Amino acid sequence: MRKDSNFTIVYVFGPEQCEDKYLNNDVLKREAMEWVKIGQTDFVGNIEDVTPEILKEQSMARIKGEIRTGIPVTCKIYDVFIFPKIIENGVQKNVKIDGLIRGKLCNELYDDIENSMLINKEVRADKTRIQAGDEFVYGASRPKILYAVQSYDHELFQNADYDVNMLATICRCNNKDINSGAQDDDNERLASRSRKPTLDLNRILNEGDEVVLTNGSGETIVDENGLPITAKYVGDNKFNCRDIIKRSSPLALDYLNKYGGKNLSTVNGNDYWRFNGQKLSSLRENYQEDEEQNQII
Repeated sequence: MRKDSNFTIVYVFGPEQCEDKYLNNDVLKREAMEWVKIGQTDFVGNIEDVTPEILKEQSMARIKGEIRTGIPVTCKIYDVFIFPKIIENGVQKNVKIDGLIRGKLCNELYDDIENSMLINKEVRADKTRIQAGDEFVYGASRPKILYAVQSYDHELFQNADYDVNMLATICRCNNKDINSGAQDDDNERLASRSRKPTLDLNRILNEGDEVVLTNGSGETIVDENGLPITAKYVGDNKFNCRDIIKRSSPLALDYLNKYGGKNLSTVNGNDYWRFNGQKLSSLRENYQEDEEQNQII
């Protein structure tokens, strides 16, 4: 008999009129009164039986009560994700997973996404905190939200308290790019390779190493004076590019749009920055292969 378990559903919803923009991967801008709200609710069941329809139905039951937060427009659920309850050393913790996802979006991964909790503090510093007021996110796009979810999925695999088969199934629920027909024998590979959106650059770069920005096909991006766009690694997965310190993706986005003739809302910077002629993403793959070979030996 299969056993039911406790999970957390994280849902993303927003104004009905913004749904097409979200699904088209456009940025939802605060100045245009566009936003998403990221919240969570509980789910009890067997992960093998989970479908997007079930997750949306459970989420709808939760957000029917959101009227108390003062949302003035008709809303729709854009995306739903499922995660295990947080466990540390065998003990379940009462931690808000939706807050962790928002934290990745607004603090850890991106510099251009705003969270209403900080906005509310600025506007209502002397007032009572608005209920659910930290759940609104401005300036996000679907690719960035999916990337934050993948980043958190990756972290789950580092926790020995979780069953790898269960996590692999969760990854397939959360990411449509994962092969939903993979067999159980593939789950260990999926855990170790397929779910690594966060590249630890400390493993392949030293402080002071210089990288060059390309168009993704190897052609160097140059500024108005014909000088190549370069950056130096400063540690902690960040680079200094012309006295601006950011992660590889925000830096690549800034300069690809400014000098590369692109109009992008999000990029994987590790596919555009090159070190000694190789993409950073390729260096990671080479590192992983060497690491796996060493484990075999």
